[in-house]
Order: sequence, then C-alpha cells, then structure tokens
Amino acid sequence: MGTSRREFLAAAAMAAPGATFAATGASRQKPLKVCVFADIHYQPGVYVNDTPEFLEKILARAQRERCDMVVHLGDFVHTVLKAPEKAYVKMYNESRVPAYHCLGNHDSDNCPYAATLEAYRMERGHYAFDKGGFRFVVCDPNHYCETPGQYIHFDNGNYHRRSKGATVNWIPPEQLEWMRSVIVGSPKPCVVLSHQSFERAPNGGNVLNKDDVQAIFREANAKRPGTVRLVMNGHLHMDNLRILDNVLYWDVNSASNQWYPRTHDKFSAEYCRKHDRANHNVGWTEPLSAILTLWPNGRIRIDGSKADYLFGVSPKIAGLPEFDSHGRYTGPVIRSTDMRFVYGG
Repeated sequence: MGTSRREFLAAAAMAAPGATFAATGASRQKPLKVCVFADIHYQPGVYVNDTPEFLEKILARAQRERCDMVVHLGDFVHTVLKAPEKAYVKMYNESRVPAYHCLGNHDSDNCPYAATLEAYRMERGHYAFDKGGFRFVVCDPNHYCETPGQYIHFDNGNYHRRSKGATVNWIPPEQLEWMRSVIVGSPKPCVVLSHQSFERAPNGGNVLNKDDVQAIFREANAKRPGTVRLVMNGHLHMDNLRILDNVLYWDVNSASNQWYPRTHDKFSAEYCRKHDRANHNVGWTEPLSAILTLWPNGRIRIDGSKADYLFGVSPKIAGLPEFDSHGRYTGPVIRSTDMRFVYGG
C-alpha cells in the first residue's frame, strides 16, 4: 500500500514533466511544522468513528510533534448547533497548538453558514495569515450557481436542494480577485488550502473554475518562482500527490473513512442501527493525519500515517471499488515523502 520516496519522485516526474526538485538531507534553515487532517466527519449516530477520540489523538500528535499549528481541510462537523458538536469544535478551537479551520461542503449541512463562521471563529469563508515565514491562503469554493454570474454560498444544506442544472463548487469572481491580491507579489512563499481540489478535472465535486485559480498560481510563480509551493485539499478521501507547474498538489486523505453512494452489508446489524449511514462507509481503525514540515529553501516533508480497515471491511470485501475514476487508490493511509523544489529565474 505504501510508496517509497524514490518511487514517488519518479512517478511525480512523469506526471509533471519539467518539474525541478531534488531529494534532500538535513537543512539548517528553521522549518515550520503543521499538523494536517481532513474530512473527519464528526456526526454522532451517523458515520463510523463518531466519538471525540479521533480528534483527541490528532491533537495529541500535533502537541507531541511540537507543531506550530494544526489545520483541517473541511467537513469537520455537519452542524455547530448540537451539544456534542459544540463541545467538539470547542476542543479544537482551544487546542494547545493554534488551530485553523477551512470550510468544507458539509460544514453547514444542518445549520446556517453564519453559525458555522461564528463557531469556527471566522469572519468569512476565505482568509489569509502569515506564520513562520510562510503565507497560508485559505479558500472557500463552497458556492453554487443557478443563474449565470450569481453565486450562492452553501447554507443549511441548500446546495442539496439546488435546481436542476445548477452547478456547485465555484470560487466567485470577487474571491478570485482577493486570491490574486494576496498571492501575486506575496513577500512570503504561499501554501494554499481548499476543501475541494484545484488540481483535478472539474468533476466528482471539484472546483469548476480551477483553471482560473491555476492561472493565478502561474502568474505569481512567473513573477517570483516559488511563490506558490503547496496546494492541499480534502474532500476526495484519497491520498495523492501530483506536481503541476512546479507546484505540489496534495489530496489529503480523510481522517476517518471513505464514503460510497452504494451500500454494503458487511457491518453488523447492531452497528448499523447505532450508525445510521455506516453501510455507506469503509472506515479506519485509527485517525489519519500528517505532519507537514516546510523549509524556506523549498524542502517539503510529509510524515503520514496508516491504519487498518474498521472491522476488517475493505472496499474489496464490501464489493466496492478500490480506485476512483482517476485511478487513485482509496485506503487507510497518508503516505510519507521528502523532497526539495529548486526555484530558478
């Protein structure tokens, strides 16, 4: 299931011809350490792994590894109005390691968008901040469009009820302009966070105007190579790395599960009675997270994690696909890698 660093670098080079990077040893420059996780989907009585234990373990890892910050990449909870979810959000917000939110498509499924913002301590869905010599740009593609030019933010699950022909997952024009203003000409190298992917073809729930976003990255890197270094997302519940235009794109796997539209019958009836949508899932026995270490000289290191399948039920055993339509594997792993990008010009 795992991939060696040598195998990953060879595969990445084929995926992105012309990318320049080198495997590295130690660096004398002070690094920034970030604990990263995605799609934990805390919703008691609905999904697998519905106790606070997974989040507790992730935050404990962040503290144990002496991380400078922790970020999640969306789909943290499905409402902020119920007591268990309120306590869960409070635990994250009050982590000993500074914690940051990124909105996912499910974070306002069962509550108003404004309530989610308040609970997550956010003024709006997109924001940027500088930390440890880097600029973090948090994006918000959680908009749908029914009438051309009019973008509606996800709110109380409204996008589930959108009209026929409406499209989802847009970065509206004003947010694109904001992204350009904080990225192009940034005095610090940028790390871009989003729930939905800016790398994949715009299907399967990814950002429809990703080409406009990538154009901003190319403009920034043409002006100063290495301005945009890493772009990471959740949403897909996949573990994947790709280098495109000398930028590393990282699909961060779900902390807890993979979801399937089709059900299976491999969990016990008792478990399914206690977890309403468990039979749409394969789950992990332990939470997946990663320690991302960034150096100013272009080195990027990911220390991942792995688990087993919950109750031993793999996609193969459940009669479900192990690979998505892009040929990317789903399973309980975030692989590790270590590389250094070389920026010229």
